Amino acid sequence: PNAIAKKGDKPFERFVYIPGTRKDRVVLVAHIDTVWDKDYQKFGNNKPHNHSVVFENGIFSSGEYRCGVGADDRAGCAMLWKLKDSGHSLLLLDGEEDGKRGAWFLKQKNHPLYKEINRHSFMVELDHALTDHVSFNQVDNTVKFKNFFKSATGFNELGISGGCDLQVLCTSICGANVGIGYKNFHTSKEILILEEWENTYRKLEDFLAKKQPKFKAPFIKRTKKRTRAFVSRLVRKFGLKK
Repeated sequence: PNAIAKKGDKPFERFVYIPGTRKDRVVLVAHIDTVWDKDYQKFGNNKPHNHSVVFENGIFSSGEYRCGVGADDRAGCAMLWKLKDSGHSLLLLDGEEDGKRGAWFLKQKNHPLYKEINRHSFMVELDHALTDHVSFNQVDNTVKFKNFFKSATGFNELGISGGCDLQVLCTSICGANVGIGYKNFHTSKEILILEEWENTYRKLEDFLAKKQPKFKAPFIKRTKKRTRAFVSRLVRKFGLKK
């Protein structure tokens, strides 16, 4: 209900947005594509390949030795589904693994939803490896937001490099990319540890149930500060009125 789906003219230009109901809502983001999407169709003389997933000892792995299980980012999509009644907004994007095309489509078309999502408290992408971990270095965040998020969730900061849709989306607000329990991503040995996935889910569910303050992106504050300083200089130099 209330879902908004848009599709562009080029491949991967797609997104689905479901607005939240809370005043202090957060945008929860995941991408629907995997690095294996094309490979699933190439095996057997370009005929569709019947890919399978194995679940043993609490671990999901691929039944096809040439492909990973695709937990990046199927695990994120599954967690969005579990959190769909949280009152927060949901955003599903295509083409993250192919240049973040869904996110760029949303931004470049200047869709009203792009401005709307940047009026939220902050964004959380469910698209990182491991569990109990969060990455901030993919977005220009404030120290205050980092400290708040780590303290409120109990997640540890993960300093490894990488990319996600938040690099395109977070223009006016801060954002964090959290670990959802997979390992060896982008390799055929990729696995998803169910216990770690559930751990992240429980912590996020508890965290998102609480009141969420708004965290503006730091460059927004710097820009406003510089603008005020520039106007003040004009006033002093030319005797202008503000």
